[in-house]
Amino acid sequence: MFFSNYGKHIRVLCLAACMSLTSCNTGTVQLAGGGIGGTGITSGTVTGFGSVFVNGVEFDTTGATRSIDDVVTFSNGVDDSTVMGSGMVVKITGTVNPDGITGSATSITYDEIVSGPVKAAPVEDPDQVHKTFGILDLRISVDRNATIFVNTDYLSLQMNDVLDVSGFFDDAGTLLATRLEKTGVFGQGTIVETRGTVSGFNGIDTFTIGTLSVTFDGGTIFENLPGSVTDGQYVEVNGVLQGTDSIHASRIQREDSGLGNFSGDVSVEGIVTSFTDIGNFRLDGVPVDASNATFNPVNLAGTLANNQRIEVEGTVAAGMISADSVEQRGGKVKLAGQVTATDVSSGTFSLEIVAGQPPVAVMVDARTQLEDELLQLKPFTLQQVNAGDPVLVQGYLDNTGMVIAGEVKRRLLDEHELAGPVSVASGNASSGSVTILGVTMSTDNRTEFEDGNNQPFPNGGDDFYNQVSPGDIVGLEDEVPVDGVADEVEFRN
Repeated sequence: MFFSNYGKHIRVLCLAACMSLTSCNTGTVQLAGGGIGGTGITSGTVTGFGSVFVNGVEFDTTGATRSIDDVVTFSNGVDDSTVMGSGMVVKITGTVNPDGITGSATSITYDEIVSGPVKAAPVEDPDQVHKTFGILDLRISVDRNATIFVNTDYLSLQMNDVLDVSGFFDDAGTLLATRLEKTGVFGQGTIVETRGTVSGFNGIDTFTIGTLSVTFDGGTIFENLPGSVTDGQYVEVNGVLQGTDSIHASRIQREDSGLGNFSGDVSVEGIVTSFTDIGNFRLDGVPVDASNATFNPVNLAGTLANNQRIEVEGTVAAGMISADSVEQRGGKVKLAGQVTATDVSSGTFSLEIVAGQPPVAVMVDARTQLEDELLQLKPFTLQQVNAGDPVLVQGYLDNTGMVIAGEVKRRLLDEHELAGPVSVASGNASSGSVTILGVTMSTDNRTEFEDGNNQPFPNGGDDFYNQVSPGDIVGLEDEVPVDGVADEVEFRN
């Protein structure tokens, strides 16, 4: 097959070692072509350069055609970071080698999901980690820790910012941004962009996409279309926003939705939607049957549900993916603390959250998004992670209990954080302790205790300790200057 199970078993160590290098550049070393089953499609977020890393595979891009925002160039194998960025959701056509961790790309395609002005001031959730706002007819959600921000940041977002957004849709239709780039401020003549299915065409010059009205005239450029549109076509529209819900199109291009009519081997990252059971759900809009798949971690098969971020490998035919493997990509483990040691050869680093408690080992691989907000190093790799660095980690636990990092950010911290499954918890409103991932943090009469809805428990720690059980997902936060006593404890199941 296009994807190798053997490669999956060895990918963690091999790719962690590669990602630790200053540049995993394969531009001067030609990788074997052909794969095991011919050409396939890999769709997911870009996590690194040197070549291009997507879904844990390092693709040699030498000679590949790149269509980035409809601008076509050709890669020389080392210049991809000049036209692409981490967090972009791309589609790569190419082959994956028998090792399962390297491959060759023949084409790379990227287009943001939406581009336009923020309608109103973003609204922050009670956890102060997520903000939501509207662009055109879409609801956008950004994550302070997971979204990659370009030319702006989480705190600076405001009404009328013109943003290019890439990401995945959740089950409610909200676009969860993996990358957000500010390109300007809304004004007369600002070009916006969206995509969707044509409906309500009046046969002359007007149709709708979602709740947006789109008009065109003799000056509109049509691509892959015969000078007009038909209901049911999936199109990209560029044009000038008129009012709040109408676009006068300067260009309309017909596109494929999802994987189009492709049949063959695929690797797709996305958010689970329309979940019925493991044999019937959607990923990035594509139907998936994972009833015969292997799962990593193993317990994912029993906990899979809507709005989980995963990666599926398998074969697509007649528009449905028959999955061979399903791997968790997002997770509820969250750590913030100080690095005590880095082991480049094993692809790991150790993170101290509470002084005097054992550090937590964290694994980095080619799927990990590494960012440096402290020194702004690019590329930022495991080799640049040093003892004493303040680091934030989000990820999940694999079958062995190892923390697998989805995102690693070096940044100034205003708190140390320990979030994951509880192993031991005992105490009351006056004093107590919670142990997560082998680390124990104390609580006292100053600690604030919250339920899963970010609401304070009426009786504080008494309520929390009466309700908490081993395996519950709980977050502990110790504000800087840290003292090993949690300032806030909350359920995050």
